[in-house]
Amino acid sequence: MKKTLIALAALAAAGASFAQSSVTLYGVADMAVGKTNKAGLGLANDKFQAIASNTLNNGTSRFGFKGVEDLGGGLKAGFNFEGGLSLADGSGNKSGGQLFSRAANMSLMGGFGEIRGGRTLTTSFYSIASWELTGTANYSVVANQFGFAGAGPRDSGVVMYNSPNFSGFSFSASTILKGNAVYGTAADPKGKYDLSATYANGPIVASFAYNKVQDGNKGYALGGKYNFGPAAVAASIQKSQTNSGTILAKGYTLGVSGNVGAVGLTFDYARDSEYKDSDYLLEAKYPLSKRTFAYAVYMRDGKGKQPEAVNGYSLGLRHNF
Repeated sequence: MKKTLIALAALAAAGASFAQSSVTLYGVADMAVGKTNKAGLGLANDKFQAIASNTLNNGTSRFGFKGVEDLGGGLKAGFNFEGGLSLADGSGNKSGGQLFSRAANMSLMGGFGEIRGGRTLTTSFYSIASWELTGTANYSVVANQFGFAGAGPRDSGVVMYNSPNFSGFSFSASTILKGNAVYGTAADPKGKYDLSATYANGPIVASFAYNKVQDGNKGYALGGKYNFGPAAVAASIQKSQTNSGTILAKGYTLGVSGNVGAVGLTFDYARDSEYKDSDYLLEAKYPLSKRTFAYAVYMRDGKGKQPEAVNGYSLGLRHNF
């Protein structure tokens, strides 16, 4: 009897421990058809074609695992592994050469905020995502023109701190330690830091991001969004440059988004005044369920950094699971 009670107590303890942990499988399936007037926007030719995990898709198809464990005392430990794939041919790793090229990190969370380490989206990415109107879609002209304050969407070897929310205010700071040799060369590695401050309260969102590679490129983005209810407007100013002062991108963005019945419509414009390059898009989304929507987009990548402008359109379907 005593052994039975001990065994039952052990099983109960194990069950309680399991109940405090969770692992979630999630992902995105995104497929479209469309074309461009010439090779560009990620397409190799100007023929009508199936498009997957490309610029004219709303998103990159992916699968991932994320989990969290309650450590007690207000502390939690978590992890996130995520890899990309193409629905056009089934090939994987569409965001880089690694298996989990989109995310491979773990974190410790509590009342102090979050400490995260590994491969992850950048601090500048999260800052811009807080106000960008398309949900940082692959065809976002904000991202395609200015590259998330010139930093790109992801980095490896990141140590990141995300603060709690203080009545709408939050901040984030991340670094890549010099010894990780993510930037520079193995013989002469460079460190990096990435900072942001965000205010999000009611209809207003505003965020500033700044990042710099040691003896290398630096960039900033100051943007915001105001939601009127039936419509929202967003705008930003952005600049990135080399350590020697050569301008890589400099300009502004302006967009508006709203609903006509069940259809969500977005117009977004991004102007690089340094290169006299104007990009814009028209996007329409129609929800088929809470997790699935159809989309149509027309995108123009303007002449400026390239010999001629490229125009493209696509009609697609995205399912989140």
